[in-house]
Amino acid sequence: MNSRQKDTELFEVETVNKKTNRARTSETQRYTLLGAAFGITFPLAGTLLEILFSQFPLSISNMLYVQRIDPLLWIVDTAPIVIGLLAGYAGRKQDILVKVNEQLRDREHELKNNQVNLEQYVNERTTELLIANQLNQRRTTQFEALARIARTISSMQIMEELLPQIAQTISGQFGFYHVGIFLLDNNKEYAILVASNSEGGKKMLERNHRLLVGGTGIVGFVTNTGQPRIALDVGLDTAYFNNPDLPDTHSEIALPLRLGTDIFGALDVQSTETNAFSQEDINILSILADQVGIAIQNARSYQQTHEALSQAESASTQASVQQWRHFLTHEPVEGYYFDGVNTKSFKPSEKQRTHSFSVPLTLRGTRIGTIKLSTADPNRTWTDDEIDMTKATAERTSIALENARLLQESQKRAAKERTIGEISAKIGGSSNLESLLQTAIQELGNSLPGTDIAIQFKKNQETE
Repeated sequence: MNSRQKDTELFEVETVNKKTNRARTSETQRYTLLGAAFGITFPLAGTLLEILFSQFPLSISNMLYVQRIDPLLWIVDTAPIVIGLLAGYAGRKQDILVKVNEQLRDREHELKNNQVNLEQYVNERTTELLIANQLNQRRTTQFEALARIARTISSMQIMEELLPQIAQTISGQFGFYHVGIFLLDNNKEYAILVASNSEGGKKMLERNHRLLVGGTGIVGFVTNTGQPRIALDVGLDTAYFNNPDLPDTHSEIALPLRLGTDIFGALDVQSTETNAFSQEDINILSILADQVGIAIQNARSYQQTHEALSQAESASTQASVQQWRHFLTHEPVEGYYFDGVNTKSFKPSEKQRTHSFSVPLTLRGTRIGTIKLSTADPNRTWTDDEIDMTKATAERTSIALENARLLQESQKRAAKERTIGEISAKIGGSSNLESLLQTAIQELGNSLPGTDIAIQFKKNQETE
């Protein structure tokens, strides 16, 4: 029996009791009337007996006569009053008992009502607590899933790996039927599907599925307005695009992917259940969409930075190759070897000698020399420590050579700038043209020994 049935029964009992109370006469009145009626029998019986004993005919006049002449009957005539009063007193006591019983019954009914109400309140609160507990558990699960997704997508920086992993992870953590990620093209005319977890979504990827921004479909609406759109029952939503590759969809939600006010895509989530998305789900998915947007932008920035770094490294490598070729062309460097006591230059005949182990000297991918090791024992095996030590020495030697070359170029550039400055100062100190030209030739000749220097002026030829 539920609480509503109990309330109905109590209401019916109270209604019957109220009707009974209204129909019932006061016990004081009833007892008084009965006592008075019973007391009348005493005067009547005494009068009848007195007429009988006096052998008078039975008549009203004789009854009045007997009543008038017999003082004892006067006392007997008070019996209705006395007995009525006594009976009324008893009735009053009975009324008090009845009232007390009614109050007790009312209290009992009130207690029962309170008990029913309390049980109903407890049941309602228990139900509310169960629902709240389920919601809290679901919310906790969603936040845990959100944290796991955030950790997953934050650990990946390559766009081709990141986008499929986002779709697969969201579907796995939240149990959604289909998750798709759309990105806008350069002209922001179409939203192109770039990742999905479902079989239908993969078919759409194969045919390069795209939707017109602002066109038919929830994704088209979201990428155009930048506002989330939800369809709790796709059969009733006019904006829903019936996709034959996703026949089991009954609910759909799409959220914009943005960076500030710039909308660059949409996160599309579909479920096989009707009314699958609550307000809490919308809030969680909105946070998730923001994280996905940040992850995509980070991946794009990483890719751009990586490309720029690769270009810079390639340019640096090409510059280094050209600089070392120029350096080795204009300043040839002989090879050197250590004979165990001294360091000596290679003789032409010694450059062709065989070596059992060699390590290249490389700088930014450019080979600028070689460290060669040889031994008198042809069967000697080089240990790992010896190989590692040689490689480490080659690395440091390459860096030291590059630093020395840069220092030499800096010194040359400084000497050139200093010489130019000195020549300019001396030329600027000349007061006339002849002295200026002589000073210029002399200083340039001192700076370039073994060079003939001449200054020649060319007159402009007049044309007729």
